[in-house]
Amino acid sequence: MTRMSDARRIVGALLLVVFATLAAPVAMASETPEAMVNRLGGNAITILADKSKTPAERQTGLETLFRDGFDVPLLGQIVLGRYWRSASEQQKNEYLDVFYTFVVKTYASRLDSYAGQTFTVLGSSALNDKETLVNSVVEQPRGPALKVDWRVLTRDGEPRIVDVIIEGVSMAITHRSEFAAVIAQNGGNVDALISRLRAQITG
Repeated sequence: MTRMSDARRIVGALLLVVFATLAAPVAMASETPEAMVNRLGGNAITILADKSKTPAERQTGLETLFRDGFDVPLLGQIVLGRYWRSASEQQKNEYLDVFYTFVVKTYASRLDSYAGQTFTVLGSSALNDKETLVNSVVEQPRGPALKVDWRVLTRDGEPRIVDVIIEGVSMAITHRSEFAAVIAQNGGNVDALISRLRAQITG
């Protein structure tokens, strides 16, 4: 297994439990992006290590909580890229619904990937007046440490995650490349991507 695929597996598990930690009391509006990621990451490790919860139990809360922790509409737009502008309103709505379910199911398969990793926030830096890049590291019992950066957008005083960057590779951009390839192979038809995602969800 390559380092990047290992990173995807570990951070996929972390992301899932980050979603799950949002069942805790909602953060105060004054919470900084760095404090939010630190809180969620710490809780993620705790829940990942709790084998008393079944994958089904964790996934049940995931479908609602994902929308609370991530800016799903914006993340969906980022991933669809230039095709968002040409999509109809109906396509946009259908795509966002299926994208949400696709992400939930994709990371749900990684619920049991925890194997003693630790998560530490190292600091943060402002990208602009609304976005912050929070830097963290995932230490592994076996294997090199993984650098994980969280792109956080703050609107109306509420920070939300819009991308995760693993060892310099953006997960949003990675999905965007994959989605764009499907659309391009089908003559620029966004419906083809929606059908492909639906098939993966039900398959």
